[in-house]
Amino acid sequence: MQRTLLPAILAGTAIIVAGCAASNRANPVPPPQNLPMPVGGPSMPAPELEACNANAARVVLGRIANVEATEAAKAAPGAEDVRVLYPNQPITQEFVATRLNLETDGENRIVRVRCG
Repeated sequence: MQRTLLPAILAGTAIIVAGCAASNRANPVPPPQNLPMPVGGPSMPAPELEACNANAARVVLGRIANVEATEAAKAAPGAEDVRVLYPNQPITQEFVATRLNLETDGENRIVRVRCG
């Protein structure tokens, strides 16, 4: 048993010593300041998508949030995506200008329409 335990102890000690070794973080290398322009010049900006129009989607207020209501809301403002938000549901906070948010109440009725 001693012969099988000794290599394990040595391997564990080597890992601990390697992890505690000093690194060269005292003098970090600064990033380069003037990088050359990529071949072909600056990249073209992405085409801007038309933002949603929440006022046009107000026709679904008071309706049950189902497939028909979300499709009607999506068609009215020309939004790319529709997201249904339920009470107390955790949601991401990123703003997407082409997304339409339909907020619902406890009875799954749409009570607020907003972009983002």
